[in-house]
Amino acid sequence: MERAIEIKDLLKCYEDEPVLKDLNLQIPKGTIFGLIGPNGAGKSTLIGVLTGLLSFEEGSISIHNMELNTKNELEIKKIIASVLQPPLLFEQFTSLEFIEYICEIYEIDKEGLVEKAYSLMDYFDIKDFAKIKVNKLSSGSRKKLAFVTAVLVEPKLLLLDEPFESVDVISIERMKTVIRRLKEKGVTIIITSHILEVVENLCGDIAILHQGKIKAYLDSVSRKELQKDSSLHEIFEKYVDVEKKDQIVDWL
Repeated sequence: MERAIEIKDLLKCYEDEPVLKDLNLQIPKGTIFGLIGPNGAGKSTLIGVLTGLLSFEEGSISIHNMELNTKNELEIKKIIASVLQPPLLFEQFTSLEFIEYICEIYEIDKEGLVEKAYSLMDYFDIKDFAKIKVNKLSSGSRKKLAFVTAVLVEPKLLLLDEPFESVDVISIERMKTVIRRLKEKGVTIIITSHILEVVENLCGDIAILHQGKIKAYLDSVSRKELQKDSSLHEIFEKYVDVEKKDQIVDWL
């Protein structure tokens, strides 16, 4: 199976403190891949490293058979789009200006671009904000604008860090529809989320990240076998050593 990403022995530190350590991970092309873990596990850090926004100390990363380094960085960035938490936007641009500017960086054909942008913005109920500056948008609208832009740059690899946070229920379902459509077109999508039910229903392969390491990799076959007896939540708790607290606090 072809791999979209291959990570070997990755080490990433903040002020000499390891956040990701001895991390090994292979992600097949054309999959919706879920990355789950407790707060502080390193999910957002890993996404930041994959986008090239964060450097790393040791190990290697290959993206679409190109090693992530200074030589290949630009070529890799051309095939990656991301929605980060919080989204990175240009605050003084209007929503439409932001879309057009990012698409220009990605060298997307301008013909029909505005029509595509308006149709997607309408789908996510942010069309009325096309001429509104980004810094005036709510957190949910900012997230939807980042998602719309990421789709329009036609990536081969889409990185979504907590994409559904602050987004309304209807738009979440529409985002999931678009994500599935992108998968049908061969795009690889990586999603981090604290909402296990969303990951369970949307993703094929899932990895559990804890204390900077991949504790478990569950492909669709192993998931089906494991989930005969346990829910994803129970499997997750097993691998992250959640302390059992059956009794509610006394004063409640």
